[in-house]
Amino acid sequence: MKLATWNVNSIRARLDLVLRWLGEESPDVLCMQEIKVETGDFPSEPFRELGYHLLVLGQKTWNGVAIASRLEPQEVLEGLPGGFLADQKRLLSARIGSVRVVNVYVPNGGDVLGERFPDKLRYLEELTAFVSVLSRREPLVVMGDFNVAPGPDDVYDPVALYGQLCFHPEERGRLDRMLASGLTDAYRSFHPQGRTFTWWDYRSMAFRRKLGMRLDLILLDAAAAAMAEGCEIRTEPRGWERPSDHAPVVLTLRDPVPE
Repeated sequence: MKLATWNVNSIRARLDLVLRWLGEESPDVLCMQEIKVETGDFPSEPFRELGYHLLVLGQKTWNGVAIASRLEPQEVLEGLPGGFLADQKRLLSARIGSVRVVNVYVPNGGDVLGERFPDKLRYLEELTAFVSVLSRREPLVVMGDFNVAPGPDDVYDPVALYGQLCFHPEERGRLDRMLASGLTDAYRSFHPQGRTFTWWDYRSMAFRRKLGMRLDLILLDAAAAAMAEGCEIRTEPRGWERPSDHAPVVLTLRDPVPE
């Protein structure tokens, strides 16, 4: 089973790129963030023609998440159970086959001194509580744009960026607590060292100059981690014409061993 996450930064603007990538990569599941359309306006038909079922939790102009899956999703959940930031469409979860998938778009936070940054910190706390309950059930995969770079190898200059948005110790601390609750950073479990990124600013030729951050993560509970065979960042689509500023991340799982 191949699962992928990608902040597409507007499905309308990137539809051709997403369809091209699906044709080349052929994942079983694609979790998309920042689709930036209302649910009813999502361009569903091209995905269905490729054999995907769709779950969409849309929002005009901002936010919005969607899951494309070759297996029909079951037991669908929308948003955090406590209703925090319910007006912002940021979380969609479903059981797909034997795995519970959570697709999340964590708030950016705007400015570490601004009024939205505390909401980002609380969102990470609420997400930790939510996935802690879910991980007691089927194997759990939490994937999406976390807007937090976990460690020094996940930013192009950890000294210059320390304390800045997406690399602030408070948000990294919240992410550390989520990992300490029993989750594994899938990419780092296969690539423990090396500076690697999933997001590059559109400005200043950041992609060409390798000035990025690893903000798109796939987190696994113990059961899912035992099924993991690999996790890779696909940087090629970031170099295509009119790309998203994010690159897809792909996780491969093997079937669980029967007890």
